[in-house]
Amino acid sequence: MLRTSIQVGKLIGIPIRLHFTFLFILLGIILGFANGPTTEYRIPLGLGGIEMDSFLRYSLSSIAAVLFFFTLLLHEMSHSYVAMKFGTKIHSITLFFFGGLAMMEDIPKDPGKEWRIAIAGPLMSFAIGGIFLLTYFGIKTLNLVIYDPVAILVFILGFFNVILACFNLLPAFPMDGGRVLRAFLAKKMSFLKATKRAVLIGKIFAVIMVIAGIIADPVRFILTGELGSNLFTPLLAIFLYIAATEEESATITFATLEGIRVKNVMRTERTSVLEDMPIAELASKMLEEKTAEYAVVSENGELKGFVTFDEIKKLPAEQRHFLRVFDVISPFDSIGDIILKEEEAVEALKRMIRNKRIALAVKEEVDGDFVGIITKRDLATYMEMLKGSA
Repeated sequence: MLRTSIQVGKLIGIPIRLHFTFLFILLGIILGFANGPTTEYRIPLGLGGIEMDSFLRYSLSSIAAVLFFFTLLLHEMSHSYVAMKFGTKIHSITLFFFGGLAMMEDIPKDPGKEWRIAIAGPLMSFAIGGIFLLTYFGIKTLNLVIYDPVAILVFILGFFNVILACFNLLPAFPMDGGRVLRAFLAKKMSFLKATKRAVLIGKIFAVIMVIAGIIADPVRFILTGELGSNLFTPLLAIFLYIAATEEESATITFATLEGIRVKNVMRTERTSVLEDMPIAELASKMLEEKTAEYAVVSENGELKGFVTFDEIKKLPAEQRHFLRVFDVISPFDSIGDIILKEEEAVEALKRMIRNKRIALAVKEEVDGDFVGIITKRDLATYMEMLKGSA
């Protein structure tokens, strides 16, 4: 996701990013606010029923759409603020097609902390919705026609935030209500089992949403004679199903590695190559040793980076005969790319994910000597072996 998003600023030290799909939904919301029915559903959902200048209509709708996404940002900021109070690092907040997502370093396994982090977002949305709705009724008491378009958009912002809060509180993982449910279940069973229960409920809910979205259009046609296509509900359901599945998979992975140390997983052989080794020689070494990742070291043993088969594969065949390893290694972070062998293996995985690495160099805690390498492939193989021996 982050590769297709851009950073637009920071709030309380948290990078705020916009995913490219944000532009599509922003345009859709502007059009919805500008042309939505005003009285058809007894509550105003847009400015479509008001005679007004087109420029003013779309200007007001654009302002309202930006304000709506700012309320989504506040929703995610609430999660992030509470999480930071509990010591969790927030890498970024991304706004995209289906709303917002706070990228947390780790979800606390303490049920008391998790439900507080989860509930913070809906509470913020309820508060924002209440403020907008109270403002709407305040404007209406003025009984001035000139304020009608503004009042309608203020009402919509309040109404949508209340709906957002209620929807997020449904006990369907990975929504906020599902996380509250997992926290409640985790008080009575293991965190992993609680996650599986919450994910199952989330998947059932997603399937119901897909079915409801599919049958909604024919039912509406039978009852009203109107044709329409509701793609948003099935798409949202599919997104929730995938997100729930990924969260379950990640939780299983971290639970499997619990208590495992880096020294139990790391490789101590076939770990490094010299930085001045010719690429052609390295390619032969990879084939002979059936190894795709190496740490790169200088003549005196200083770590310089990593080299992988994927990087070699990208090189044209003719370049492999005169290039050397130091020509293709990526920049090396002397802190982020090194882990101590006594640290937990799950910390190595988190660091690889966070820094977009496939390997880390392993050092001794006492003397700081380079003793091995740990890769995503090593972790995956070790977990498969653990599952096979269980």
